[in-house]
Amino acid sequence: MLRTLALAAAGVLLLCPAARADSIHLSHYGEVMPTVPWAVALSRHMFQENGVDVTDVISSSGGGTTIRNMLAGGLGFGEVAAGATVSALLAGVPVKIVGVGADDVSENVWVVPNASPIHGIKDLKGKNMGITSPNGITTAYATLLLAKNGMTLKDVNAVPVGTGAGIAALDAGKLDATYEYEPLFSRDAAKYRIIADVGDVYPKLVSLFLVATQDIIDHHADQLRAIMLTYKEAVDFVYAHPKEAADIATPYMVSTNQDIMERAVARLAKFRAWDDGSFDKTALDNLQQILLLTGDIKSKVDFKPMVDNRFLPAGVKPLD
Repeated sequence: MLRTLALAAAGVLLLCPAARADSIHLSHYGEVMPTVPWAVALSRHMFQENGVDVTDVISSSGGGTTIRNMLAGGLGFGEVAAGATVSALLAGVPVKIVGVGADDVSENVWVVPNASPIHGIKDLKGKNMGITSPNGITTAYATLLLAKNGMTLKDVNAVPVGTGAGIAALDAGKLDATYEYEPLFSRDAAKYRIIADVGDVYPKLVSLFLVATQDIIDHHADQLRAIMLTYKEAVDFVYAHPKEAADIATPYMVSTNQDIMERAVARLAKFRAWDDGSFDKTALDNLQQILLLTGDIKSKVDFKPMVDNRFLPAGVKPLD
């Protein structure tokens, strides 16, 4: 299952497709950086300005769980982990991809303590390299980084430490390097340094799709267009006003503060970490390679039947 932040399930945003929509559901809401544009949209009442009455966020978990909730709970819109989305579509789940939420994975990094003698992936040969889980996306990322340096997973001891627990294991001496993501890295940047990020291998890689159920497509098309426009406007705001966006998002986040969020948003803004919905062929091709590596797909897939371009705002690139 694919996730920019390497969470086991990164499906994110859900919206009820009734005439009045009151809440959205975001997995790990307030913990991960996809929170930022949605927090901006809520705080600045962008939904209401575009005719959609979204006023609350309810945290949910899991890419697959997110899609199941979209169907079972009558929830019609989501920002969902790319792997979970593709798996659902291949299984015949009645959803469509209506845009891309993220296609940069440079926030996914491996770090070491500042005093460590390790300065690159090659220095990890025979050493303990933290990952989230044996079959998780971080294993795929680690495999790619190692391959770029002429190595394989057999050259290191890949240690599963779960999500967010790697730093404690690193401090305890159980790891020589560990996986980390924002805003955790900006929180810890004074103590640790990056030896590699996934962007070194794949500068463009889809990790999140914007997904809609067939019901909202068929019966609430105007709402769906308004949601997509709101998201684009929120992403545009983040890039135009990164400090203000970080300050807006800070109260929505847990275990962080304004300074950390300002550093994290500024760093990710340089990478264009949030997509406005646009499709990029290279990013989709790289997704294919990752999904083959993780086993989410057994052979290459055709994305075109999975996508409905009709709800993209003006200026957003469709899938040709």
